[in-house]
Amino acid sequence: MKKNINYKKRNENITGWVFISPLLIGLSLFLLFPLLFAIFVSFTDYTMYSPHSFFEFKFQMIGFDNYIKAFNDELFLRSLYNAFINCIGVPIGIVLAIFFTNLLIRNPKGSLFFRTLFYLPTICGAVIITFIWKWIFTLIPYAIRNTTGENINLLTGDNFLRSMIIMGVWSGIGTSILLLYSAMKGVDKSLYESAQIDGANSFNQLIHITIPAISPVAFYILLTGISGSLQDFSRFQVMGGSPAEYSIVPVWYIYQQVQSADNLAYGCTLGIILGLMIILLSIIQFVISKLWVHYE
Repeated sequence: MKKNINYKKRNENITGWVFISPLLIGLSLFLLFPLLFAIFVSFTDYTMYSPHSFFEFKFQMIGFDNYIKAFNDELFLRSLYNAFINCIGVPIGIVLAIFFTNLLIRNPKGSLFFRTLFYLPTICGAVIITFIWKWIFTLIPYAIRNTTGENINLLTGDNFLRSMIIMGVWSGIGTSILLLYSAMKGVDKSLYESAQIDGANSFNQLIHITIPAISPVAFYILLTGISGSLQDFSRFQVMGGSPAEYSIVPVWYIYQQVQSADNLAYGCTLGIILGLMIILLSIIQFVISKLWVHYE
C-alpha cells in the first residue's frame, strides 16, 4: 500500500514537472541566459558587429571600465534624471485616483459610467495615446499664441518633462481607480458607522479609515508605477522633445547603445545598472512601507 502511494506521488511529481518544463525552458532561454550573458559581457569589450563570427565570441576582459564610463557619461546621468522626474507623476496619480475613487464610492449613481470613462485611456496603446497628446501639446500653444500673443512650447526644455508627467498621470489613473475602487469596496462599513457615531466627518473618515485600509493597494500601485516610469521608453521616443537631452531616458539610451556597432558591452552595462537601481529602489520602498502600509 505504501509503495502504491509513493509510486502515485512520484507520478504526480513527474506530471507536474512535465507541465512546467516549457515555462522553465522559456525562462531559461529568454530571461536567465540573456541576463547572465549581459552581466558577463558588461565586463568585456565585446562588440556585436565585428569582423569575426558572432559564435567565435572574441573579447577582452576590461574589468569595471564600462561601469566607470557609465558613471561619467553625462548623457546617461541626464537620462536617469529625466526618469526620476518622470516618477513624480506616480504619487500625483495615486492622490488623484484616491480622490476620484472616494467620490465614486460616496456617489454610486453613475459610478459605472465614470469608471469606464476613466479606464478608457488604458485600453489604448501607449503609442496612440502619445500621438494624441502630442497633437494636444501642439494645439494648446497655438491657441494661447492666437489669444494672448504669448509664445510657449510645451515640448521643449523643462516644459517637455512637465507635459510627460501630465500625460502619464492621465493615462495611468484609470487602472489606479479600478484597483482602489475594489479596495474601498472591501472596507468594513461598520468602521464608518462607528466613526459617524463618534462625530468624524467625511475627511477624517478618509484619512483615518479609508487610506489605511487601502494602503496595501496604494503601495502596489506606487511600486509598479515607479518601476514602470524608470523603464519608460515608447512615450518619450514618440513624443520626441527638444533639445534631445530633455527627452532621453535610460531605456532609450540603452537601446541606442546596443544598436551601435561598438557599444554592445556598454549597453549591457547600462542595463545592469538600471536593473540594480530599480531593485534597490524597490527594497527601499518596501522598508519605508512599514511606516505607512497596514496589512490588517
